[in-house]
Amino acid sequence: MQAEARGKMKLIRFAPNRVGRVYAGGAEIDRLQGVEAPADGGCPEEWIASTVEAQGPRRPGEGVSRVLLPDGGSVPFDRLLGEEAEEILGPAHVARFGKAPGFLTKLLDSAIRLPVQAHPDRAAAKRLFGSEYGKTEAWIVIGGRKIDGEEPYLLMGFNESFDYEVFRREALAGVMERTVGMMHRCPVVPGEVYLITGGLPHAIGSGVFVQEIMEPTDYVVQPELHCGGTRLDERARWGGLDPEKALGVFHCEALPEAELLRRVRRTPVVLSESSGTVLRQLLDRGETGFFGSLELRLDGGWTRPEELGCFMAGTVLGGTAVVAAGRERLALAPGQTFALAASARPVFEGKAEILFALPPALHLRE
Repeated sequence: MQAEARGKMKLIRFAPNRVGRVYAGGAEIDRLQGVEAPADGGCPEEWIASTVEAQGPRRPGEGVSRVLLPDGGSVPFDRLLGEEAEEILGPAHVARFGKAPGFLTKLLDSAIRLPVQAHPDRAAAKRLFGSEYGKTEAWIVIGGRKIDGEEPYLLMGFNESFDYEVFRREALAGVMERTVGMMHRCPVVPGEVYLITGGLPHAIGSGVFVQEIMEPTDYVVQPELHCGGTRLDERARWGGLDPEKALGVFHCEALPEAELLRRVRRTPVVLSESSGTVLRQLLDRGETGFFGSLELRLDGGWTRPEELGCFMAGTVLGGTAVVAAGRERLALAPGQTFALAASARPVFEGKAEILFALPPALHLRE
């Protein structure tokens, strides 16, 4: 259905968009989406509002979201933006960032520890991949589960025992047992928010369920030879780079735990509270320079204020609600994903918990 026939879309519903990875997981995403028998498998991520194709896709276009149309059809999100970017993203955003959201967001549920890895910051991405975007990312902890007696955890940054030669030797060999011991191991609690800047060494541990928001790339250097029972090929380990060059993506700074947490943890801020409905800012896009995040705990009604009139990608974590904008209307249930056009003035009614991912700010906060 062409835009002229159906009118410009202000409320967008996405089809489920599970993406294959080399690690196992996904049971918590199944549970959120109401799957009858939740189970870990080879598609442990749900990509939302994505115009990004996964690295090494298992099928053409894997990773790119599909928009459900009123006539029952669907269209790739990047194609819809090609036709309606100014309506959906806003003219100022398109002038600054082009016809793409400027971020990628996903649900991630790990059943095993992911490989020790780092993503390029923008300088490294420009130098090594010819990209304007690196891959700074944020984790919003939704939940966790004990697996094989182990509580959920994150590995982040190098601790004071860090030895670069040990790290380099183990990375090139592909077995990083001592390197893991040189990283900070932090237990996770639902509601915590972390900002992982490009270059910071990290690994998500087993049993961690997060929403990730990141720059819109899939660049990664992960030197370990194996991810669970899967052997990684050289491209998967080094991102297509020479190994020595690839190791330059890692920021090899040893930090005390208190300093690490001061840098990576973000404290949510209440933006508004009225009649039981609470809006919290989890990530300030004007401060990070990369993306933003809001949490809406809806209990009754809420109208998006004009000052928040940007593109937003939503994920329903619990409850039910209805959102309306003009003649458009979406019923929302747990696990569903959707988006609000920048031009919309949406009104929500119901009782639900919703996470919103926001694009980069046009201007950074002083």
